[in-house]
Amino acid sequence: MTRLQAWLWPLVLLAMAGGPAVAENRLAATASDYLRDHADNPVDWYPWGEQALALAREQDKPIFVSVGYSTCYWCHVAKRELYEDPEIAAAMNEGFVNIKIDREQRPDLDRVLMAATRALGEGGGWPNNVFLTPDLEPFFAGSYFPPEPLPGRESFPQLLERLSDQWQSNREPLLERAEATAEALREGADTSLAPERIDPTDWRARAIKALEDQFDPLVGGFAPPGQSSRFPQSPRLALLLSALDGDDQAARAEPMLRQTLAAMSIGALFDHVGGGFHRYTVDPEWAIPHFEKMLVDNAQLIGHYARAGQRLDEDWFGDVAARSVGYLERRLWADEGSYFTAENAELDGIEGKSYVFTAEEIRAVLGEDAEAFLDWHQLAGLPESRIDHELPDGGAVNLAVGRALDAFERGELAESIAGFEPDYAALLEARQARGLPQRDRKQVAEFNALAGLGLLAAAQPLDRGDWHERAQAVGDWLWTRLWDADAQRLSRQVYEGQVSGEAFLSDHAAAGRLMLALYGTSHDIGWLFRAQRLAATIERDYLDESGRLHERPPQAAGGLPLSPPLTGDDASPSGHSQAVVFLLDLGAVLEDPARQARAVRALAGFAAQVDAAPADWGFLVGALARSSRAEVVTREAARLTEATQATVATGGPGETRDHVGVEARVAEGGAAILVRLVIDEGFHINANPASEDFLVPTRVKAVDGEIGTIDYPQGKAFRAEFARSAIDVYEGVIELRVPVTGGMPTRLLLDLQACDDEVCLAPDEVEVAVDQGGE
Repeated sequence: MTRLQAWLWPLVLLAMAGGPAVAENRLAATASDYLRDHADNPVDWYPWGEQALALAREQDKPIFVSVGYSTCYWCHVAKRELYEDPEIAAAMNEGFVNIKIDREQRPDLDRVLMAATRALGEGGGWPNNVFLTPDLEPFFAGSYFPPEPLPGRESFPQLLERLSDQWQSNREPLLERAEATAEALREGADTSLAPERIDPTDWRARAIKALEDQFDPLVGGFAPPGQSSRFPQSPRLALLLSALDGDDQAARAEPMLRQTLAAMSIGALFDHVGGGFHRYTVDPEWAIPHFEKMLVDNAQLIGHYARAGQRLDEDWFGDVAARSVGYLERRLWADEGSYFTAENAELDGIEGKSYVFTAEEIRAVLGEDAEAFLDWHQLAGLPESRIDHELPDGGAVNLAVGRALDAFERGELAESIAGFEPDYAALLEARQARGLPQRDRKQVAEFNALAGLGLLAAAQPLDRGDWHERAQAVGDWLWTRLWDADAQRLSRQVYEGQVSGEAFLSDHAAAGRLMLALYGTSHDIGWLFRAQRLAATIERDYLDESGRLHERPPQAAGGLPLSPPLTGDDASPSGHSQAVVFLLDLGAVLEDPARQARAVRALAGFAAQVDAAPADWGFLVGALARSSRAEVVTREAARLTEATQATVATGGPGETRDHVGVEARVAEGGAAILVRLVIDEGFHINANPASEDFLVPTRVKAVDGEIGTIDYPQGKAFRAEFARSAIDVYEGVIELRVPVTGGMPTRLLLDLQACDDEVCLAPDEVEVAVDQGGE
């Protein structure tokens, strides 16, 4: 290569990759450290939005969506290995419209895309990379793609070339797979449950039995057979804590809770030197952490440890809570009444470099005190990387398991470890001299509200009035910085001093819970006023006409054409769970049974999923099973049942099929079937397409035989008095022409949802025989 060629070659690669990155990359001005971290990539990234989606339609290109978050280690690896490579970027820019999403800004998109990945046969994890058609249907997905081929795995460049070529030359298999995947995600099971079957006490008993089946009796924690990683699973710990107050379940819950909390805090999931908890461990013994630290985990664990310490008379748990609050104050406090979101796992591109020590380093820092420290602590070596990434020199600091457990069983662990506080401080100073991991500087409403609730839960048992003041500061920050008085709703976050982002049900429900809890501890009526305003927003924006909850306002734009699946109380309580508990509790404080009835109706809308796997809804089940709430839920569920039965008995709404008559007959010499719908006066059914994604469109399917595409008639605009906008409906008598494209069907299935001026009935599937007698 000549000197001139050597000078020109970087410019050629830059042109291939889509032009100047720093000046033009669309992620540079976003309110996300994760997105900005990709701002100087040669990839022509877009944030999620209509600009990118329109470009994909206009250029007829598939969409590559990569979802991650700032403290995701493998997301950083992908950035270095893939997106900073000019040749890979050129292939991405040529064949795809490329979108980056911060999952903490758009949890709705994250959940839909993760469901798509699993539907496509992949295990999931972040980064989550999904290839979509321009119509937003997924056809391929995966997590880490290597830059070079590995045994049994194609490289990312090979994958890009294969999918791009197939899209251009033979896309039908991709489109068929995309349509099948999207249809599977759309169908989903009905998650409603008749109110009379809602039983929080039974749910908790079955949940604890399920946890017993998953419990690891050797090292604590819960995991299916064969899973090596261990997560704190805070909602499940909340469930066990709630059971301590019930005589029938306490004996089963207490050993699991005690052992799990002890194992997590003796192992290196807990940062013994600096306080706070890491995200998870890569081994079942809690010894080798994945080193990122997240506010959402620590927010919940500080309350769990403090409450368990009081309830189980265990000082060690109280010490762990206090040191975790100390970590939040030192590293995540944002100096304006809120907390940053997380802290990275890596330093200088090496995971764990901030945290590990060698025995020699410990001796150099502690001098003559080192041997006593090493007698009580052990250093767990990090496993070799499966793709040969650089490891830090040293091991993760654990307590010596046998010695620590013996002391714990004698009730002496807190006292035994107290003498190492000066050593921890010295090691922390040495550790910080290496440099500090980057923090995710988003200040998110939901996570901060959970932090405020955790501080309140810990303040009382540990007699820490300063933590109560911190919780009040978080509550004030949420209201003064994120509450929009004109729109009567929250924003999602503050980033670099700027408020931005759409808030979700989880933001409003968690903030509402915090406001109500602050009222309960201070009796300041201002907090109750704020809680009422948040409840009104939930009821206005996130409850639909049938009483079901939605993560986003049903009419909001900017999502995928699929509803986010409910995943239970996973790493933190779901928005659905928090909203039900918040509305129940606020109704109790205000002596407002109507609000409590709305909460139970909302619960009924997804209770079938809770009933099927109550252990997956640990926060909700534990909260509802507490005696005061269980009594209210049982009472309001009975009232709802009585009201429904009375309505049916008096000729009221009943079921959809009660108000829509259906006939079908062969027509046009067998070329078509005519379906006649007779809708009761005062009722209507949804047009096709439905005006909102939470409404079920009228739809005809064949049980047997083959039918073609139906040209559904235009709906009539209808607007109920309580609705903010009109929807398209069918009223009176409607005839649908169903073309026959193969064998003549003998039976048809119709998806229908009937509504009147006051309520939408549950969706119904009506089967009708086809009259073969002809015209």
